[in-house]
Amino acid sequence: MNKDTLERLRETVLVPHGDPQLALYAKLVVGLLWLVHLPLGFLYGAPLPFYLLLGGMMLLDGVNLSLSRRSASRARELGAALAFLAGSALLFQKAYVGYFSWFFLLIFSFSCTFVLGLVDGTFINLLGFLWVMACLHGGLIPDPAALYGENFVLRFPFLYICILGVAYIIMFSIQRYWVDKAKRHLLLQQRIDAEKGKLSEMSLKVITAMYSALSSKIPEIDLHCQQTAELTQEMARRMGLDEAACRDGYYAGLLHEVGTVGLPDDVVLQRNITEEQYQLYKTYVERGCRIIQELQIVDRVAETVRYHRENYDGTGYLEGLQGEAIPLLSRILAVADFTDRHRRRGETDAQIAAALRECAGHAFDPQCVEVMCGMLTKGRKKEDAPCRTKR
Repeated sequence: MNKDTLERLRETVLVPHGDPQLALYAKLVVGLLWLVHLPLGFLYGAPLPFYLLLGGMMLLDGVNLSLSRRSASRARELGAALAFLAGSALLFQKAYVGYFSWFFLLIFSFSCTFVLGLVDGTFINLLGFLWVMACLHGGLIPDPAALYGENFVLRFPFLYICILGVAYIIMFSIQRYWVDKAKRHLLLQQRIDAEKGKLSEMSLKVITAMYSALSSKIPEIDLHCQQTAELTQEMARRMGLDEAACRDGYYAGLLHEVGTVGLPDDVVLQRNITEEQYQLYKTYVERGCRIIQELQIVDRVAETVRYHRENYDGTGYLEGLQGEAIPLLSRILAVADFTDRHRRRGETDAQIAAALRECAGHAFDPQCVEVMCGMLTKGRKKEDAPCRTKR
């Protein structure tokens, strides 16, 4: 048996139980089979403990079924299995319904394999088999031949092993299917992620080309977006966001002006514009969000761009969001955008920090302002482009 075969066997045996429906049906079937055997008690004149024990097991099975539909718990399933094993073993030992008393233990052990899987099921079934041997050959049942017959005493352990062998073969095939399904899903997800990465890369190249064309109309917009992206990424890192969020913040900074593509020159270039032109200008945020979505770049990037013109006090646009309702990356991008714009107007870092603090709590998140002021105070180096007045 080569190494690959052993690894395949190991991962099949050890794979976590992956089909709640299978476990649910197995518990339902065993509960129904126990219910069917209640009339045997009347036929054999079983004492009250038989009804109490079997009724308690059925009640526990029903409760476990109900809880399993809400949430999965390995500890709960193992606890229930041990309780069912104890009840079934006691029914076997006491032989309340004569020869048919073996059925309770055997049917539980068979179903247990499908409820717990190979590893946990083996632990429970090993305990069950040891109980069978202790009852038939260890003296727990004083005269097992009188209760079950001499042939039964000799053959039942082998029957028990054979029945469980069938269950294990079936369950092994099911768990092999789980492993293969998980591998196919992982491979498919890797391919999807790779294709998304290629698509995002192509989209960013398209955006870069668009900015290159736009920079002929708006001076150095490409450099502004690049530096805003770097500021956004650095702020996100300092605020403890994970690498995925930092990367999305970088992309959002890079793309936050893409909505200006297609706007009239007089709206984009002039500082003093009419109210009508201002309303048209504000649409660049939504236009940019739409472009990013159509290019199938990460959804969080589009969301960040969409809300980066919201003010912390709710007076911004597009939706008038306020405070924590504004996505954190959008709040970060707003501060980074403001900082780079003012740098390009020739303002010093000290002047920018003072302006940011004046806007804290109104336009900007105070926490984001303090992070940026910390970066400015430590003398973050300006990028290679000269500062020029934009828009």
